[in-house]
Amino acid sequence: MKQEPQINQILSEGFESVADGGVRAFTVDALSKRLAMSKKTIYKFFPTKENLIHSIMHFVLGQINGVFKKVMTEEPNPALQYIKIMEKICKFSGRTPVHKLVELKSLYPQIWKEVESFRLSHQEDFYIILKNAQDQGLAHSDINMKSVAIVYINIVNSTFQPEFFLKNDLPIRDTIHGFVQIVARGIFTEKGMKTVNQYYKDKI
Repeated sequence: MKQEPQINQILSEGFESVADGGVRAFTVDALSKRLAMSKKTIYKFFPTKENLIHSIMHFVLGQINGVFKKVMTEEPNPALQYIKIMEKICKFSGRTPVHKLVELKSLYPQIWKEVESFRLSHQEDFYIILKNAQDQGLAHSDINMKSVAIVYINIVNSTFQPEFFLKNDLPIRDTIHGFVQIVARGIFTEKGMKTVNQYYKDKI
């Protein structure tokens, strides 16, 4: 337990390093200098660079899991749950340049498969959010939310790949944000969109 803050520090700073320079340029030596920590200490927790990168990605996915739990616990409005969760995901996704994500997928395909599996694992969360919105009159009553959740997650998983953004020269954060807005307008009722629009007005 005493080692946990040190491990989290390594993983957090490791993510910043990977996000800035990509996995190809990432080295334990550079990270140790960034942390002002000996390489020996880092290797004590993470025996290889590959193990460290794998752990960094799990750390990031854990952070996103925390976002789901926090928002779904603290935000009572399901329409805003959907918006706030996707905003956080946009922030994480837009943190790393597209060509650096291509590197990750190319050099560590197994890790990328885990990222895709992670996305799919949240299908039930989105179903709960959208069904609750429907039950509260915030989403259209004639929509099968189970189907919507399945289609939504699979569109995100199959379309929003690094190559897609690179080929079409699209910024990740803005593209996902636009997609979220389109989905929201198609699913939520006037009442639901009123709360969403008010949320954005309050942020200005």
